[in-house]
Amino acid sequence: MRYRAAMKHSSAAELLEVFGWAEVLAQATLGHWLKGYHGRGDAQVIRHLRRQKLIAAKGRGAQAVFTLTEQGRKRVRVMNPEAHWRREWDGAWRVVTFDLPETRRGERKLLWQALRAHRLGLLQRSVWIWPHDVTELLREIIAVEGVPECFCGFKATELFLCTSAEIVNSAWAWGEILRRQQKYLRAGAALERAALAAKGAARLGQVARMEKELHAQATVWDPCLPQCLWPQGYQGREVHRKHQRWLLLLRTCLSDMPRG
Repeated sequence: MRYRAAMKHSSAAELLEVFGWAEVLAQATLGHWLKGYHGRGDAQVIRHLRRQKLIAAKGRGAQAVFTLTEQGRKRVRVMNPEAHWRREWDGAWRVVTFDLPETRRGERKLLWQALRAHRLGLLQRSVWIWPHDVTELLREIIAVEGVPECFCGFKATELFLCTSAEIVNSAWAWGEILRRQQKYLRAGAALERAALAAKGAARLGQVARMEKELHAQATVWDPCLPQCLWPQGYQGREVHRKHQRWLLLLRTCLSDMPRG
C-alpha cells in the first residue's frame, strides 16, 4: 500500500507539471497523454488532483476540459538554476564532517544519502563541502535522520596548499555530470523533431517522457554552483536553455491538440 501511495504521489506531481506547461487540457488529450507518458491511463491521479483542488474541470465526460487552479500553480515545480548560478559567493567553504563507527553503518549510509541528495560535494571519506551556509540544512537532516552528536560543521575562510578550483574538481563527479549534459544536448534536436511530428497526445507523451528522463540525468548531480566556481567545460546553462526551449515547444504542441 505504501508503494502504491508513493507511485500515485509521483504520478500526480508529474501530471501537475504537464498542467504547468499547458494550463488547459481536454479530457481526450489528457487521457491519451497519460497512456503515452506512463503507458497507462490514470483516472485515479486525475481524481486525486481534483480532490486536492489543484485542477478544476468544466463540463463532463469526453467534453470535459481541465484547468490548473491558482493553488495548483503554486504547487507546480519550477527548476530555476539561474538563481543559484547568480548567487554571490563570500569566498568561504562550509565543511561538514562526521564520525560514525562501523557498527552504525546504517546511520552512516542514511546521512551520506541525505548529503548527496542536497548535492553537497564529497571532498574525502566523511568530509563534505558547500559554498554557502548549511546550518539549517544540517539541522533538517539531523531532525529527519536522527544523526547523533558526532557531527561537525565549520567555515573555512582561508585555503593553503590548494585552490578553490581544485576543491571543486575533487568534490563532485564532473566527468559524469559533463557526460550527461552533453548527452542531453546532443538529443535535443531529435526530441524537438519527434515532438513536432507526433501524431496525437499519446505519442507526444512518449517523447516528453524521453526528454524528462534525459533532462533528469543531466541535472540530478549538478550542484549548480555560483558561476565563479564553474569547472572547465561546464554546460549547465546550455542544458537549462535547451530545456526551456523544449518546454515552450511542448506547450505549443499541447495547445494545438484538439479539445474534443
